[in-house]
Amino acid sequence: MSVNKYLPHVLVLPKDDAKRQLANGFQLNQRVATRKIQILEEAGGWQEVLNRFKADCVPEMDRYANRFMVLRFF
Repeated sequence: MSVNKYLPHVLVLPKDDAKRQLANGFQLNQRVATRKIQILEEAGGWQEVLNRFKADCVPEMDRYANRFMVLRFF
């Protein structure tokens, strides 16, 4: 499910499958607004997390002021 870009939301960019599963577990909590959090596909290593953040996420964060990022690389 995709988030509304114009409302406050969080994107999670996980390093690997273990970090993605951790984020999915967090998202299953009933107190988490699932329409305000989106877990992106795993990047494939901490260096790739940084590369994708710089190349893809930073420009989007400039366009959408209500976007927050969680980078999971350790």
